[in-house]
Amino acid sequence: MIICKLKRILKRKGWTRYKLQKESGITFPTIYAYYENRTQKYSAVVMNRMCAVLGCTPGDLLKWRRDRFPRKR
Repeated sequence: MIICKLKRILKRKGWTRYKLQKESGITFPTIYAYYENRTQKYSAVVMNRMCAVLGCTPGDLLKWRRDRFPRKR
């Protein structure tokens, strides 16, 4: 499972989702999906904009965690 750590990064920087929207030009629904960890697809364009504005790398934003209940195939 891939987890987006945007909430923690914004909190650490003292930024709001609104400020990120204004600085990056990313739409609020997209930021909300990343913030609440509800996105299924991670766009390279969105990740690039977030990293440029926040001064971080994709590795800082995303974390991989093994599924608790993996599907058997």
